[in-house]
Amino acid sequence: MIITKQTQIGGAVPEHNDSTFLYTDPPTALGFWIALEKCTPDNGALSFLPGSHFTAPIMKRFVRLPEGGTGFEQLVPHGVEMPLQTGRYILEACNPGDLVLIHGSVLHKSERNTSPHTRFAYTFHMIDSPPYALYDHKNWLQPTPEMPFSHILDAPNVVVEV
Repeated sequence: MIITKQTQIGGAVPEHNDSTFLYTDPPTALGFWIALEKCTPDNGALSFLPGSHFTAPIMKRFVRLPEGGTGFEQLVPHGVEMPLQTGRYILEACNPGDLVLIHGSVLHKSERNTSPHTRFAYTFHMIDSPPYALYDHKNWLQPTPEMPFSHILDAPNVVVEV
């Protein structure tokens, strides 16, 4: 997927973790984010909350709604208070061709593009498949016979006993 932040108007992306959108049990999402142009504080470079993949639970997931369309399903029972995430976001400026690996549970965000320069990036994600993780039928993105998910391996790795 190409992510575009147009000059002066490219919008902010609020704090989130990618496992909200690619939910597996257990969580296994890994994002590959490749800068196609220089990414700076002014044109919406990514920011990360260090250590949040250890402390920020996945609180919701993006699903297909029974009545049609998509929306969020809460994973934390109503009334249960989750601890607020504290810390300082670290902004990561990037040059064209830089690869940023994003753990599916790490909180990240980007500010709006206030510069006269565009910010283009290419991103894709990987998840584990059975027997290592289950991909739920309620997830918004579903494989079909005509458009299955790509696989790196035809079958799971064979376990070699030493």
